[in-house]
Amino acid sequence: MAGFHIKQIVLLLLLVCCAHAHTHIRNLIIDGKTLERGKCIRPYESNFNFPVKGVDNEQIVCRTTSMSASSTDMCDVKAGSTMTIEFHEEEDSGSRAIEGKHYGPCIAYLSKMTSDGQPSGWFKIFEQGYDSSSKKWCIDTLNANDGKLDIEIPGDIEDGDYLLRGEIIALHLAEKKGGAEFYNNCVQLTISGGSGTATPELVQIPGVYAEDDPGIYFNLYDGYKSYSIPGPKVYKAGSVAAVNPKAPGNGETDSSSSAGGEDDNGGEDDNGGEDDKEPTTSSSSRKGNGSPPDDDANPSPTDDDDSKSSSPAASTKPTSSPKPPCTRPRRRRRNVDARRRIAEL
Repeated sequence: MAGFHIKQIVLLLLLVCCAHAHTHIRNLIIDGKTLERGKCIRPYESNFNFPVKGVDNEQIVCRTTSMSASSTDMCDVKAGSTMTIEFHEEEDSGSRAIEGKHYGPCIAYLSKMTSDGQPSGWFKIFEQGYDSSSKKWCIDTLNANDGKLDIEIPGDIEDGDYLLRGEIIALHLAEKKGGAEFYNNCVQLTISGGSGTATPELVQIPGVYAEDDPGIYFNLYDGYKSYSIPGPKVYKAGSVAAVNPKAPGNGETDSSSSAGGEDDNGGEDDNGGEDDKEPTTSSSSRKGNGSPPDDDANPSPTDDDDSKSSSPAASTKPTSSPKPPCTRPRRRRRNVDARRRIAEL
């Protein structure tokens, strides 16, 4: 009976410990003003500070079942400005951000919001992971800063209604697949004042993470020296131009710069059309991508130096392909000379 009571006490202590290890976005700071808890944040669930487990869990979007925009206020933010999201374990703003051993990255995404309050596609605007020089994680910075995380809103995105998704990924159980814990909430923002020219590359959530991503499936207890933050690269204002599907590099060739084009003289220049010089092609450009280099380019060392000169292959292999006789330019020049003599008569 005594053993049974001890097990109950241990279980209770574990539950208390784990409950105090959780976190949520409690409030925002916009234009220097601290907003009340939950203002412009999608509604919390009853277990508001519990993590989401599993990268394909629908709760990984905003950690709420209420995805209607009408149930949440909109907060006005200027493009190019910096706002602050505040993480806390409890409803009280005096509580710490998260338990100090729940190491992991802090990430923020933006998505244009559809008319029914759904995200249309996400792009990353902030990330902070592990600093190998200081051996500090983002949550170390977060706890030292009373849970405050500054997020810069890109200055070149379109005006409109957005969801900002703030996230902490805790890795203390991530040495096993499916063990990472996601603490995420979504904030409703009306962003204005941007140039509106940016078209950041979008990702889908769920979908952006996989259980075996190096930043999701990670062993904190195996002497790590670095860490790779999961997800796409951070979008910075001006880093992506508006997509032109016909621009060179986007799958089509710009006709104005394509090789083999003719000029207004039918392909001939003032000196009879073609240049007398014949284009040359290097051995490397003649090969397809991924072809191995020529053996002669990096010869293998041998013990017998005479083998280099006495090898039949070495003595007979040409160093370059002979050029064909250049007869066409001469014929064209003779035609030009004939036309000049006729003109003189």
